[in-house]
Amino acid sequence: MRSVPRASWARRENQFHVSCKAAEENQFCVGTESVSIIVGQLIQRNGRAEMWDSVGVYAEEDRDGTLSLRVMVFNPDWDEPLQIVCIRSRPGEASMNLTALGCNLDHVTA
Repeated sequence: MRSVPRASWARRENQFHVSCKAAEENQFCVGTESVSIIVGQLIQRNGRAEMWDSVGVYAEEDRDGTLSLRVMVFNPDWDEPLQIVCIRSRPGEASMNLTALGCNLDHVTA
């Protein structure tokens, strides 16, 4: 796992860059306009093992041009998913007064 984020090599016309590594032999990298990633894990529920989708990462361009990346957490004991972070950028605005990445850590139910 990389400990320090880096600027992406993805082409500038792509809104997002995804780099995935699953075990040593499985890797995937792509530049894209939107992202939907679900990570599941094995859980024990009702006396049997099952795969549960526990985290979702969703990235897209909002109507106003803002790029938004949301991380959602899903738990079988909860009535609805919980958004744990929303990270936003506005690459179309050249103002030097704007923060490069806006980060909202407020927990929001879906």
